[in-house]
Amino acid sequence: MFADSVSGFPEKLETMRSPSGKGRILIVDDEPSNIRILVDTLKADCVILLATSGEKALKIAFSEDPPDLILLDVMMPGMDGYEVCRRLKSDPHTRDIPVIFATARGNVEDEAHGLELGAVDYIVKPFQLSIVRARVRAHLELKLQRDELERMARHLEQLNQTKNKFLGMAAHDLRNPLVSILGFSELLLSDDSDPLDETQRLYLETIYSASEGMLDLVNDLLDVSVIESGNLTLRPEPASFNEMLKQKLIMNEVVAGKKGITIHASIEKELKGRFDYKRLGQVLDNLMSNAIKYSPPGSDISVSLDVVEGGARISIRDAGPGISQKDHAKLFGEFQKLSARPTAGEKSTGLGLAIVKKIVEAHGGTLEVFNNPEKGSTFSFVIPITGA
Repeated sequence: MFADSVSGFPEKLETMRSPSGKGRILIVDDEPSNIRILVDTLKADCVILLATSGEKALKIAFSEDPPDLILLDVMMPGMDGYEVCRRLKSDPHTRDIPVIFATARGNVEDEAHGLELGAVDYIVKPFQLSIVRARVRAHLELKLQRDELERMARHLEQLNQTKNKFLGMAAHDLRNPLVSILGFSELLLSDDSDPLDETQRLYLETIYSASEGMLDLVNDLLDVSVIESGNLTLRPEPASFNEMLKQKLIMNEVVAGKKGITIHASIEKELKGRFDYKRLGQVLDNLMSNAIKYSPPGSDISVSLDVVEGGARISIRDAGPGISQKDHAKLFGEFQKLSARPTAGEKSTGLGLAIVKKIVEAHGGTLEVFNNPEKGSTFSFVIPITGA
């Protein structure tokens, strides 16, 4: 009736299947009396599988439906329990299955060896059945809880990927009409052939400002969806850090000038390397823009480029209120609003620094921020210099 039975015990005890949700335990022992004792003790709590040798135990463990816990004897003919455990723990498919040694070898050295191999517990014969049942229950419950957490984590990851895909699609579809609105409103504001009255100009400026803020948010959402989905692809090419920095200085000086802010540049020497010019330029734009936003009108900002061990360091120092201890913890999180506010009502999506950090790290670089001794804060990032 049953293949490979041991004194009436089949390898899989279908009649002893517990209610739904109970774990599966593999008992590995070559002694029928030990098997009978363990089965009688545990059959009410779980589905029981049996193996009478190390080879059969591995076959069951490596099957498509592995056990949740293995109760393993040490002294068996052929492959002993220690070798079974070693093989289980060396394979990704089975290394997370908890193993409890149940053996007559009770000296300290044997127990230490079993635990060093990766077993979660060590029970010495003759069995104290209440202790066996309690320990099996505890380790089995931990295993089932861990499996459930892993299942939930996988499900959350799937939901997150779906969210990123949706955000990317929505942002992409919204960007084109926003660009049109922004472009046409700018064109109307700059067209002197048909002068606008005060009300018309106010309306157009409102449309332009709102669409500009919306476009910034949409672009940030696109970046976040690309980065979080793992699809951020850098396109490194030989380029000059100096040229990139000078270009971004020119662009941001226009914005800074509207607030009466002066940007001071300090460039040590010509530095070249291989990096994604567009993405690293995005980092600079974001950090310079933040420095301008949070510095008061009429203040000074400094930007520097210098060489550190193995890399190029770019630092942006602002004249703002600095970063509070509370804000430090959420500084690079997504959709985070800090306690400091832009000094001229500028908008912020709460995504910029999260994107900055991920782009810098994708280059193998590091990013840090610290408060200046006298005033403001400094954002500094280092990019490894590779051959140009």
